[in-house]
Amino acid sequence: MNGPSIQWDVLWEAEEAEPPSTHLDGFLQALASALELEDAEVSILISNDKRIRDLNLQYRSIDKATDVLSFPQTHHLDQQPRQLGDIVISLDQAKKQALALNQPVSDELQFLVLHGLLHLLGYDHETDDGEMLSLQQKLRTLLTDYFRGG
Repeated sequence: MNGPSIQWDVLWEAEEAEPPSTHLDGFLQALASALELEDAEVSILISNDKRIRDLNLQYRSIDKATDVLSFPQTHHLDQQPRQLGDIVISLDQAKKQALALNQPVSDELQFLVLHGLLHLLGYDHETDDGEMLSLQQKLRTLLTDYFRGG
């Protein structure tokens, strides 16, 4: 095996240009490696509060902005590469949360990608007995070099 092969399609839809310090490329590959993901595709949309609020209302009947939404692929899972689904992140929320936690926005974006990906893989912190949050913390510790501006 030559290491995990995962394709990440990142679309930056937020009003401002992508900050050069997001470090997403290296983080995404390290995350795929840590999870031993192979032959998979994930799409990530970095947008704004309006877009994520609209999606949250449409798909979850919740009329407010949130930080991250995950849309797992429920068909064509037997195709290679396996399409895991889509992650949508509100840059507006990421900025607010980063400020509240006194951390770089890049750290918060990486955390939200991690959180969203675990949902795509079937984890659900709202219904499990702490498995998702435990794994999330383990991965964050393992990938600590990418957090804090890695």
